[in-house]
Amino acid sequence: MRLLLVGYNDSVLTALDDGDTSVVVLEERDLWEAKGLAAKAARHPFVEVVFGRYQQDDQFLDVVAGLTGVDAVAPGLEYAVAAAARAAEALGLPGAGARAATALRDKLTLREVTTAAGMPGPRFAEVRSAADVAAFAGGGPCVLKPSGRQASLGVLLLDAGADVEAAWAATTGADEGNQLARRPMSWRYLVEERLRGPEFSTECLVVGGRVVFLNATAKRTSAGPAPVEVGHVVPAEPADDWREPVSDLVRAVGFDTGILHAEWVRTAEGPRLVECAGRPPGDRIVDLVDLAYRTNLTRHWVDSLAGRPIDPPATASRAAAIAFITADPGTVLSVDGVEDATALPGVERVDVLRKAGDTLADLRSSWDRVGSAIAVGDTPAEADARARAAVAAVRVEVKAQH
Repeated sequence: MRLLLVGYNDSVLTALDDGDTSVVVLEERDLWEAKGLAAKAARHPFVEVVFGRYQQDDQFLDVVAGLTGVDAVAPGLEYAVAAAARAAEALGLPGAGARAATALRDKLTLREVTTAAGMPGPRFAEVRSAADVAAFAGGGPCVLKPSGRQASLGVLLLDAGADVEAAWAATTGADEGNQLARRPMSWRYLVEERLRGPEFSTECLVVGGRVVFLNATAKRTSAGPAPVEVGHVVPAEPADDWREPVSDLVRAVGFDTGILHAEWVRTAEGPRLVECAGRPPGDRIVDLVDLAYRTNLTRHWVDSLAGRPIDPPATASRAAAIAFITADPGTVLSVDGVEDATALPGVERVDVLRKAGDTLADLRSSWDRVGSAIAVGDTPAEADARARAAVAAVRVEVKAQH
C-alpha cells in the first residue's frame, strides 16, 4: 500500500513500521526545516517527502496531482485535516469528505452545523473584540477560544467578572512557534457558555458513515483558566454508552471514512459536544487504545482509508492511562527520577521532552508540558494510579524567573 500522509506525524509512521505500507509525506518546507524532520524521517526507510503548502493554502493540490500509485490519504496533523480530505477527493479515494473536514477544522462552523442538525449544545457566537465577549457573557462565565487552532492553544475558561480585555489579548496573541508555516494566517474566534461536568473524549473509526469502532476516554484538565489536558484513562466506560451521541455527530457533519476524536462534557442534561477533530487523537491516546485493546488503531485507520476491510476489537482487555509531567514556569535546572519512574509496576514508558536550560512558560497549552508517563492495569483506576505514581517519581527542578 502507498499512503499519502499530509503533515508529518512520527507516531503514525512508527505504527506502520512493521507493515506493507510505503509513505509519501507531504509537508510544508518551513516546518520540515524548523522541526528537523529529516532526521526523524530517516528512521523510517519507507518514507519519501514532497513539499507543498497546505496550511490555509491550495498549492498542495498541484503536488497531489503529480503523484501516482497512491492508495490512501490521511491527515497527520490537525492543520492538515481539510487538505487531506480534499486530496482524497481529488484522487478518488475514501476520506472524511471535504464538507465534513471543513466543519471539523473550524469550531464555529462545527457549532453551526451540529446545531442545525438538532444536536444540543451551548449558546455560542463569533466574536471580533473584547467588547463582543463582554456583551455575550453579560458579566457571567463563558469560554473564549480560537475557532481553528489546536492543542488547547488560546482556550480560556472565564469566570464571572473576569478581565475580558486581558483574556482577549491572551487568546488572540497565543503563539505556537514552529507549528505554523511562516506566512500570514487568518483566524476567527468564538465565545460559548460554560459547560459543567466530567470531561470525556471518544475515538471512533467510521467506514462509509458507519461507526465500526468506538472507545471512550476519561480526561483530566489543569486547574485555572487554561484547560490543558493533564491525564487520560482508556477505556473510561462502556463504549455503547456513547454510541448514540457519536452517531449523531457523524451524521450531522456528514463524515464518511476515517477517524474521529471528539471531546465532550457530560452535563446534568446529558453529553454535550465541546469540539471534534477529523484525525487521530493527540496526547498518545492512540497508544493507550493500542495497549488497552491490544490492537493497532493506526493500521485499522489506514486500511479503512485504502478501502480495505477492517475488524477492530469490540472491547478492551485491560486499561491504560497517561499522566503528564508539569512544572512551574522558569528555567529547568534538572530532571531526575525517570529511571525510577520507569521501573514502577505497570509503567510502559516515561518520556521527558524538556532538559536543563530549557525555559518553561505558564501551562497555557499542550506544548507547555514537560513530559508524560504511560501505564497499564487491570482496571482504569489501577492504570491511572500507576501513571500518576510514575509522574510523581519524576523530579523537575526549576529556577523561577523574576
